[in-house]
Parts: sequence; structure tokens; C-alpha cells
Amino acid sequence: MLRNRLITSAVLAPLIILAILKLPPLWFAFVWGAIVVVAAWEWSGLAGLGSVPARSAFVAVLAAAQLSGKYWAPYAIEWLPWVAAVWWFVIGMALRMVPDRLLAFRYPVALKLGVGWFVLLTAWILLLWLRVNFGVKQVLFLIVLVWLADAAAYFVGKRFGRTKLLPQISPGKTVEGVYGALFLSALYAGGVGYSFEFQPIVISDFVVLALLTVIISIAGDLFESLAKRLRGVKDSGALFPGHGGVLDRIDSLVAAVSVFYLGSYLREIFL
Repeated sequence: MLRNRLITSAVLAPLIILAILKLPPLWFAFVWGAIVVVAAWEWSGLAGLGSVPARSAFVAVLAAAQLSGKYWAPYAIEWLPWVAAVWWFVIGMALRMVPDRLLAFRYPVALKLGVGWFVLLTAWILLLWLRVNFGVKQVLFLIVLVWLADAAAYFVGKRFGRTKLLPQISPGKTVEGVYGALFLSALYAGGVGYSFEFQPIVISDFVVLALLTVIISIAGDLFESLAKRLRGVKDSGALFPGHGGVLDRIDSLVAAVSVFYLGSYLREIFL
């Protein structure tokens, strides 16, 4: 399993970094949009849709919202980041405080589809806005931050993990793994801030933003774990050996981008 994860990461990471650095905004929107569309297909299965026509319809509705983005996005740029960030903070608190209730509740398929549509669409537009309004370095920082946090949580949890974070939802995640992710993320953000010659107060704000982003990224991971647990499956798909499906790979990023975009905008931190 670990070998497959490392091989897959070694292949995908350079391609993703190259796409971030080289693709113009329009092509970036299409490529990221295609990834989100595949994730939508996987989400439709987790939500309970079984037939190909029904799942295709859900994907088509999301793709239509993406393709019409130039018409509605300008009207949403002031409030949508706030709504997305608040959503993830609420979900994070609920996952931590009442996981048993979340597992016991019987969610209508329509509700799960609506939530998935909102989550994936906001993730698509917010990462695109981050690319357009802040540049490729800001996007690359976020991607690497999520990667580092995920890797630190995995390896620290494997080596030192004793206390389960949310065993009902994700038995493999540990509190020690979270601490490892936060520690490495703080070092990474502080180092990047220093290398860009930020003032000390800006570096401290940047580190705090990175820590908040990582906490919310963990909430995104746990949220997808909840969906998989409710559906009774281990992975959202099998596209990537050792990693599962597309949704398994972007669940942390889908949540993290909301807080990182909003924090970058409010603090006016540009890389």
C-alpha cells in the first residue's frame, strides 16, 4: 500500500506542479474543472445514485454551473468565500463534537447531492479565483501545504499515533498525526514567509493562516470519510493505486481552499 502511494505521488506531483506553473488561467480552469467533474461522478455514487443516467445528470448539472461561471461568478465573489469558509468551520465542529449523531442520521439522497454540488462547485471557483487574483505561487503554496500536512499526519500517526482522532469515522487518523501536520505546516509557512522577506507580523499571520487551513483540510478529509462510512465503502474510486479515487485525493484541498482564499484576501498576503 505505502509503495503504491509513493509511486503514484511521484508520478502525479510533477504533473500537478507543472500544470499550476505553466497553464494559463483559462486552461487551468478547464483542467481543474475536469478533475472536479470526475470527483462529482464519484460523489454521486457515495450519495446513493446507482444508475449511469442519474449519475451523469448530476455531473452535467455541475459542469453546466462551471461553464456558466463567467455569468454568475462576478456576483458571488464578495460573499461566496465567506459562505464556504463558514460551512467548513461548522462541519469541522460537528465532526468533532457529534460524530455519532452524524453517523446515525439518515440523509436524503437529494440532500447529499446538494451538499456535494455546493462543496465541489465552490472548491472549483475558489481555487480558480486564487489562481487569477493571487497568482501561481499562491496556488502552489496551498497545494504543497495540503500535501505536507497529509504526509506528516500519515507518517507521524503511523510512528507515534496512540490517540484516535475520530475512530467512529476514520479509525486511522490520530491526534498525534494532527499535531505532526500542524508542526510541519508551521515550519513550511514560516520558511516561505521568511524567504519572501515578509515582515515578522505578516509571517506570524501567514503561519496562523496556514494552521487554520490545515485544520479545515482535515475537516474536509473527515467529511469525505463520513460519506464513505455512510455508504459502506473504503475509497471513492480506484483510479489511483494506493490512493483511491479523485475525491480521495482532493478532499482536503476542497475544504482548505475556502479558508486559505479568504484569509489571503482579508490579510492581503501575496507570494
